[in-house]
Amino acid sequence: MTSPFETERDARFFLAVVDEGGITAAAATLFVAQPSLSQAVRVLERRTGRDLFERTPRGTVPTAAGRALVPVARAVLDRARAGREAVADVAALRAGTLRLVAHASVAADPLAAAVGEFRRRHPGVDVVVEDARDDDALVRRLAAGDADLAVVHLPLPEHPALVVRELGRQQVHAAFAPGTDLPPGPVTLDDLRPHPLVALLHGGSARRAVRDALEVAGQVAPGGTWHARVSTPRVGAAIPLVLAGAGVALVGDWYAQRIADLGGVVRPLDPPVHSPYGTVRRREGTGPVAAAFADLLAVRCR
Repeated sequence: MTSPFETERDARFFLAVVDEGGITAAAATLFVAQPSLSQAVRVLERRTGRDLFERTPRGTVPTAAGRALVPVARAVLDRARAGREAVADVAALRAGTLRLVAHASVAADPLAAAVGEFRRRHPGVDVVVEDARDDDALVRRLAAGDADLAVVHLPLPEHPALVVRELGRQQVHAAFAPGTDLPPGPVTLDDLRPHPLVALLHGGSARRAVRDALEVAGQVAPGGTWHARVSTPRVGAAIPLVLAGAGVALVGDWYAQRIADLGGVVRPLDPPVHSPYGTVRRREGTGPVAAAFADLLAVRCR
């Protein structure tokens, strides 16, 4: 038999009559009119096709069919209570899962530090960070609700369901192998001509910003391909490739600092090249966990 309790209210009314031993006492406990409660009991009995209560000298007591429904009703209330508690925990950031999608070049900074701080504040929330390689696919995922928030270089392809919030700009640096003989100070894009280029196969808007600068300098033919000797799908691979002398890479602040720390030669570009980054989320339906993280990240970037 399927459960006759279509709502939490049905189960609560039924159990009140069981626990209070009568319609009148149960109605007073529930703060409802007695006729309304009597009608609710009659509806349950029509759904089951059985009498659920009988009058005895001891009061109104459940029949055998009514007694069989008691654990079913209590389970309905337990599930409803558990659901409310789960929602409350998410709203209070005591539980939940945050699904982030990020370009690799901003996943290291500023995203990583923000995730660390968020987890210290809200240890009950799990965080999943996925790599964003295809910007068109990323936009579709966000619009469909398959991810909560994107932390990416801008711009992304526009979508009416999404809201963009710019948080800052990364400066692009040229990173050379250790021991590369360069004068101090910035290097021009023309200075890069003698050096093989380590290019990124993915990277969305950050890659486009660099590509536009190279195109202006004649390093890339308009609408053509990178003039690269080495290509890699992951920005993290640029570090060992540059250090091994495979070529010069154009990277953001965090990766430039890592390469410099490991002995590479890093120079800013002249004229400077910057790549904006920020968050992208759905215009409607952003949950409390994603909203809280987006605000924390914005504060850190500011």
